[in-house]
Parts: sequence; C-alpha cells; structure tokens
Amino acid sequence: MRKPGAVIFDMDGVLIDSEPIHCEIEKKLFGQLGITVDEAVHRSYMGASNEFMYADLKSRFDLEESVAALVEMDESFRCEYFNHLEIIPLNEGVIDLLHEIKLAGLKLAVATSSSPAIADILLEKCEIASFFDVIITTKEAGKSKPAPDVYLYTAERLGVAPANCIVFEDSPNGLSAAQSAGMYCIAVPSGNEFIGSLSNADYMIRTFTDITPGRLLEIFALNSAAE
Repeated sequence: MRKPGAVIFDMDGVLIDSEPIHCEIEKKLFGQLGITVDEAVHRSYMGASNEFMYADLKSRFDLEESVAALVEMDESFRCEYFNHLEIIPLNEGVIDLLHEIKLAGLKLAVATSSSPAIADILLEKCEIASFFDVIITTKEAGKSKPAPDVYLYTAERLGVAPANCIVFEDSPNGLSAAQSAGMYCIAVPSGNEFIGSLSNADYMIRTFTDITPGRLLEIFALNSAAE
C-alpha cells in the first residue's frame, strides 16, 4: 500500500482566508488603471500569479504599462495593504491540522501563486510559517498555475515523488496544476460558487475540521488501490 510522504497547501483561500482581501485590493488596482473587469473574468484569475493576470489584462484592455511594471505596482500596493492589516484570518481548523500532520511525520509545504514577499508577510502574520519544510512560489518554480510547475518543484525540494503528495486547493487553476503534476488533490471550496468547478477533485471537504491525518492516509490508500 502506497503511503503519502508530503502534504502541500495552496496559501490564499486554503490556509488563509485572504481571497476576499485580494479581491478588494485588485478592484482598487483595476480602478487606478481605469479598467472595469467582469466578475467572471476576475474569478478566472483565482489561483494564478499576478504575471498571469496582468498579461491577460494587458491584452484585454491594451494597457500601456509593461507586465513587469504592472506586477511591480501591484506588489508594492499589496505589500503595504497587508502590512497595515492587524488581523488576517486563518481558515477554520488549520492550526490543529498542521500540528497533527507534523505529529504524523509527513512533510509540509506551501505552493502558492503569490509573490515571495506576499507569502512571507501572510504566513508570518498568521504565525504558521514555521510549520512548513518549504515555501515555494510560482516566481521560483516557473509558469503560473494551472501549469504544474510549482507543484513539481515543491515535490523536488521536499524529496518526495509527486505521486506521493497530497495537495489542498480551492481554485480550478490550482486543481489543474496539482492534477497535472500527478498529485492527489483535495478541494476546499472557498464558496458555494466554486463547488461545481472543483467537482473533478479526488476528494472534497468544506472545512479542515472535516479531515484528520488518519482520514488522509485512508482516502489516499483507497485511491492508490483503485489505480
């Protein structure tokens, strides 16, 4: 029976309830750029990197600024915004599950489309950075989700085969990335509107209170036996 060697978490929306804050920030930035982004288009960027988002926005709206300049503006604004927030909420059950996974002897990682600077701010402010063996961003790994680069690079850094990694994701882009990397992916929808788009996940939970390391091992083993 194959056993998992690592558990990898997406950050925004999965570990940290930061997606509403990111959406608020992005709407402010879109306003500064003088563009109105349809809600469905805005949702399609969930889980992707800023480079991915601004390359698409530049094409859609014929923006004068380079993608690099847009990303730099975004990161400066976003860092300042998050640094001034007193509280950035963790999702329910995160701390307990991280403790239990550590005790179970599995490696832990973050694989995020946020920039290294944003990842550092959020994980430190939420006081969970110390749980993770590695924290990897798409900037280090290569292409943005939905490409599998960030998950493949995370597995490499952990020294664990992709097939022995369990991923928690909340976006269609992230789900595609994890599954393209050959990993077992558990969806944690951040809202009812995303449930349908995550229906092809290997497993789905509503909150981290619905899962334990024992249950992780059990469903992973069942999936392995079915292959």
